[in-house]
Amino acid sequence: MMDTRQNGLSLLLVLKETLQREKQALMANDSAAFENIVTEKQAFLKLLEEASFEECDRLTVEKEASEIKELQECNVLLTRQAISYHDSVLDALSEGMEKKSRTYSKKGQLSPAKNAGLFNQSV
Repeated sequence: MMDTRQNGLSLLLVLKETLQREKQALMANDSAAFENIVTEKQAFLKLLEEASFEECDRLTVEKEASEIKELQECNVLLTRQAISYHDSVLDALSEGMEKKSRTYSKKGQLSPAKNAGLFNQSV
């Protein structure tokens, strides 16, 4: 009977290439490519559970796993950096909304404007 399980080392190599593409997408801020890559990575979970590493060189597998770990840590840092940047932009925009602007009322009196912001803050 032929073993239908995939070679674990070849899966690791494909996963490493996927992580390298993810890193490039994160650096380029390419959200569409990033979303596709995340879907690809999720598919690897089941494949790796069923993979066979019996005929693979242990040192090569450990080397590839170490490189995958480093790439994943780098990608997590890049993701956190992107989130932090977006949070900073949103904070800067919301600070402008907090400044009360003044408008004229129907009676011609100067009064504070209500809801004069860029975003609706009610959630």
